[in-house]
Amino acid sequence: MKIDKFWEEKEKEIQEKIIHKCLAQYLSGYRNFFGPLWGLFFFTKQAIYFQTFPKKNWLSSIWQTETEDLGDSSLNFCIPWKEITKITFPEEKSKIKKLFSAPGNLVTLDYVSENENFSLKLLFNDGIDVLKESSSSLRINK
Repeated sequence: MKIDKFWEEKEKEIQEKIIHKCLAQYLSGYRNFFGPLWGLFFFTKQAIYFQTFPKKNWLSSIWQTETEDLGDSSLNFCIPWKEITKITFPEEKSKIKKLFSAPGNLVTLDYVSENENFSLKLLFNDGIDVLKESSSSLRINK
C-alpha cells in the first residue's frame, strides 16, 4: 500500500484531517501496556493518536505461510485534546548536552480518563515543534 493511500484511508477512518504525523516511541502511560513500542503518532484538531502494528514472525513472512502474532504487542489509542491537562516538553539542549545525551525528545502528556489521572510518555526524534504549536493554540498548559 502506498503511503499517501494509507493516510487518506486513515483520515476517512477517523473522519478528520490529520495535522501532523511522525514516528514515535511509546514508553508508558496507557492502561496496562508497557513499552517501549515504536509506532505512528498523529493528531487532529480533536485528538492525538498512536498506532503500532503487530509483529510478525520473520520466518513465516519468508515462506509466505500464515503469519503468527508474536504476543499482543500492538497498541492503538486515541486521546481527545479535551482530556489532556498538561504537556511537558523537554528543555532545549545546548550543543554540548546534545553531543553527550541520548537522542530523542521525551514528551509527557498528562490526561484524565474516566476520572483517573495518567501520564503518557512518548519519545520523539523530531516533529515536536508542530505539537508545541498546536497544543498552545488549544491552550493546553505546558
